Amino acid sequence: MKRLKIFPKMFIQTFTILGVLIVVVHLMVFLMFPKIYLESRKSEITSKANAVSAALTGKDKSFAQQYLTFYSKSSEIKAYVVSDSIKEDELKVGDVADDSVDKASSNNSLIIESRKIRLADGSELAVNFVSTADMRQEAKGLIIKLLPISLAVSLAISVLVSLIYARLLTRNVQEIKEVTTRMMELDRNALLPVESSDEIGQLKAQINDLYVALLELIDDLEVKNEEIIKLEKLKFDFFRGASHELKTPLASLKIILENMKYNIGKYKNRDSYIDNCIEIVNGLAQNISQILSVSSLDHLSDDEEEMVINEILQEVLDKYELMAAQRSISINNRLGDEKIYIGKSALKVILSNVVGNAVKYSDTGGIIDIGSDNGWIYIDNTYDDAENLDCERLFEVNFDVGKDNSNGLGLYIVRNILLSYGIGHKLERREKSIRFTIKIT
Repeated sequence: MKRLKIFPKMFIQTFTILGVLIVVVHLMVFLMFPKIYLESRKSEITSKANAVSAALTGKDKSFAQQYLTFYSKSSEIKAYVVSDSIKEDELKVGDVADDSVDKASSNNSLIIESRKIRLADGSELAVNFVSTADMRQEAKGLIIKLLPISLAVSLAISVLVSLIYARLLTRNVQEIKEVTTRMMELDRNALLPVESSDEIGQLKAQINDLYVALLELIDDLEVKNEEIIKLEKLKFDFFRGASHELKTPLASLKIILENMKYNIGKYKNRDSYIDNCIEIVNGLAQNISQILSVSSLDHLSDDEEEMVINEILQEVLDKYELMAAQRSISINNRLGDEKIYIGKSALKVILSNVVGNAVKYSDTGGIIDIGSDNGWIYIDNTYDDAENLDCERLFEVNFDVGKDNSNGLGLYIVRNILLSYGIGHKLERREKSIRFTIKIT
């Protein structure tokens, strides 16, 4: 039974219930019908006895005897006149009954109805209406004849009802099975039709809701997976560029030191090249610092708050004040109380890298303008060769703008931070300057 599919299982269960019910009903009918039939027969004899008595009331005795004789011959109910002596046309019913019928038996089918009829001369005629047929046996015989037919028809109807019921019930189950199979294949059009508000309809609705939630979750995972893939690619590009930035100055430093060691050529004058070695080491230190900064970007805490940009900017400008003065670069800060929603650490890294790049790449004696315009803040630095500069490539890790110790790590870091916070930004090439803008509203 457990291995059967739901349709034959439901059919067998339904048919068994209906079959047992039909058998019980027929058994009850078989047991009760004879009694019911006997009571119906008694009622019929009583009614006919009343009718005959009414018809003979007020008639003479000879008419009554002829009528009763004719009635007894033409009907299964016999009428007998009761008297003290037995004549040819009379029957003492009591004696016959005593000899032929067991009155104590439950199968007694002898029914007697007594009536007194007042004749025309004022005398009374005692008449017994007797049914001598074995009506219990007749009833059982009738049942036995009809019972097989009734049982066969009932069982046939039960089979039909069981088939229809099982089909109706399993149709929804089969529909759910087919649609859920499509759902397993992630068919986005695979939704169950909800045609009712009963338990089946509620189940279909819940399955649809679950599938829709699953699709949304899959879509979200796909988006996040794409972001992870993109992030991994960015990290790969970064470390590839970073390794290049470290490898080149290290190779140069190694060559200089080896030449100095063996007093080769111009490197015999060691003291004059010690400064070159120090500059290379300083550049390496800067590159390593930026690499470490990038490696810590993933660990920036979610400390977003509304920050006053100028408060952080002043700290950054103090840091680069000496470097700007050495190159005669003027810094004009026109920011007021402009605000941006971001983490404090992230904002400091962004401003430090952008201002640092502006100081590094500005022409000697140039100008750095910092201000706001229509919901954007900008950091603009003079650069004579700006027209020939590929602004998009400035964000690449290993892009070289032709300056000493130049690389794209700073702007690479800035872009990734701003992207992680969903903040708009752009780098614009102007006639004699480069402008970096950040969306603040």
